[in-house]
Amino acid sequence: MNLIKYISIICLVVISCSQTISGQHEQRIDSLKKEVAVLVYSNPELAIEKSLELYKLSTENPSGQVNALLTVANGYAVLKEHDQVFNYALKADSIAAINKIYTDQIRVLGFIGGQYRRLQLSGKALQYLDQAYNLSLKHPLPDSLGFIQGNILVVKGLIQKDDLGCAYALPFLKDAVNIFKESTEKKLVNANLAITLNNLGDCNIEIENYSEAKANYNEAIHFAKPINAIKSIAASRVGLAKLLTLNGNHQEAIAILSDALKLIEDVNDTGTNIQIWKALSENYLLLGNEERHTYYTQLYIEEENKLLEEEKKSLNKVTDKLSSENQEKRQNQKNKYTYLFLFSGAVLLLIVLLIYLNIAKKRRKIAKSKEKINKSSNNR
Repeated sequence: MNLIKYISIICLVVISCSQTISGQHEQRIDSLKKEVAVLVYSNPELAIEKSLELYKLSTENPSGQVNALLTVANGYAVLKEHDQVFNYALKADSIAAINKIYTDQIRVLGFIGGQYRRLQLSGKALQYLDQAYNLSLKHPLPDSLGFIQGNILVVKGLIQKDDLGCAYALPFLKDAVNIFKESTEKKLVNANLAITLNNLGDCNIEIENYSEAKANYNEAIHFAKPINAIKSIAASRVGLAKLLTLNGNHQEAIAILSDALKLIEDVNDTGTNIQIWKALSENYLLLGNEERHTYYTQLYIEEENKLLEEEKKSLNKVTDKLSSENQEKRQNQKNKYTYLFLFSGAVLLLIVLLIYLNIAKKRRKIAKSKEKINKSSNNR
């Protein structure tokens, strides 16, 4: 009896310990999810590090792994390391496809399409966006994930902007904003909403709709602040400064741009720095301050050249991979046609052989018939 009690106590202790470990594991995962959602735009390097940890902790949760890998890809997108973006995004797509997690796959395909658009590869971008759209028709998204359609609309809108201009992009961007506003309780949706509003503001400036542009930038800041999306806030301030510059308020524009520069001083975002330095250079030129104009001009030109060189290297890796994929497809197609040709040749040869055998058979029959006739004639 004492032995049974002893065994029961050990079992209870083991179960209690396993439940505690499991609970700590889940708590760590939940904590990391909250952290990376905020860090990806303010500290992408740390977001990548924590997302990779989250990926390792989610071995029994394919959807969790997809989300972690997509955050890693997003972090590399902020850092403009495009080859790494596709490396992790395609891995996420593979996991989603194998496990038939269609909502995650739609999201990943939309993300990949967006990254190709950033590289000005519109054809490839639309290919992935169409895949995402077609998959969403076969497997409709639940209402709680409707914001994924917003992501796809944003990318399509930006492609329209690149190819045809802002007038064609605005309907897509506005529809995306409306979709995002239905899910503002999600931090990631707020980040996407702020980015989209900034793009909407840029388009409204381009078509000289300045009052709407100002409203767009201020609204972007409203949604970016609670999630500490520093990059989006800085981009909004650059847009507001541009409006001030257009109105001749150069000192105010410089003040806003200087604040934006301080805001992102700890963020590794060369692209935003270049935008700010260029805007400062233009405003100082218009004020006649040649010294400050030259200083900021040198800064943005030097960094722009570095960024172009880095992006060129990264883009070369992506295009080399695409070229390799296309070559492999062509080789597969060539092999397919070779096999088809050989098969057709074999079939044709078989048909000719059958015809020949058939003719030979008929000739033998005719020969036999002639022989019989001749014998008959001789007998008479």
